[in-house]
Amino acid sequence: MVKCALISGRGMGMMHGGNFHNHAEAEVVAVCDMDPELREKAEAEFQVQGYENIDELLTNCDVDLVLLIVNETRRIPPLRQLLAAGQNVFTEKPLCGLEGQFRLRESDAEIAAPAILEWRNSGLKFGIDFNYRFMHHFRKLHDDVAKGRLGKIQMVRARAHFNCWSHVIDQILWTMGRPEWVSVVGDPNQNGGWQRMIHMEWANGTIGTLDGTNTWGMEYPLGIMVVGDSYYAESWGLEGRYRRCKSNNSEVEEQWEAEEGNPEMSQSFVRMADGVIQSMLKDQPFPADGDAAWNELVFEAAVHRSASNSGERVWLNDVETAATSNS
Repeated sequence: MVKCALISGRGMGMMHGGNFHNHAEAEVVAVCDMDPELREKAEAEFQVQGYENIDELLTNCDVDLVLLIVNETRRIPPLRQLLAAGQNVFTEKPLCGLEGQFRLRESDAEIAAPAILEWRNSGLKFGIDFNYRFMHHFRKLHDDVAKGRLGKIQMVRARAHFNCWSHVIDQILWTMGRPEWVSVVGDPNQNGGWQRMIHMEWANGTIGTLDGTNTWGMEYPLGIMVVGDSYYAESWGLEGRYRRCKSNNSEVEEQWEAEEGNPEMSQSFVRMADGVIQSMLKDQPFPADGDAAWNELVFEAAVHRSASNSGERVWLNDVETAATSNS
């Protein structure tokens, strides 16, 4: 049985806590929140002791895993405190964003870098909630690439509403690996989630684009197409749609759609929790570990640097080196 402590009595925290607590092989044994009302709510929900701060939690509880579901604007200090105390941690995405998840900056990677280096040297488990990896339609796309079903990959095309922004980046990185460089059109100083068009290229010559905005409707929240010389495949939406077609003539080879009334989004959180719990029990890395969290943040940092410099090509390795140079 995996004993979990939940930090945060807010909406996402209660949702994640519930998914872990309702699992046959895990339970929430303590909660922590500075807000008395939220803490009391979580205590009542899970019927456990609540604590005002992390120091109290660590002093009084022996747990296997901490669910750190706090806002990205203040996530790194408690993460580092928990790692220093020898705790395995599962957290939300993105890893860091002082101006919020729609406005990640290169400086966010610099803030997060010490935590990543500390985790890599710790032997602890650390993971992030990239639950879209557990949606069947996106896993089908990932497996098409991993198993070579599409032939030689030539192009990637993606777009996303900003509510899905960190996830679409992770999907690209999970499926294709990290590109060498990005070049961005967009004004990072635009109010709110700034509109952006990103060009990228991988070391093998594959090219790609990613467009982001918060102005189109959520009826098409995100979609990804990967084009090979034999087939192309695409996955889109949160309900769950996928198809693979022959290149050039678009003859459908396979298609899949989630059953009506059973959307992939809600189930993906449950599957993610199960994946984390099984990793704990089998002593394996989490399904989306600290490197996944870090790579998404490095990508975002490179996007910000490019947009801040008139769309120049920015190499992700250079951004990573700069972010970690003082850690």
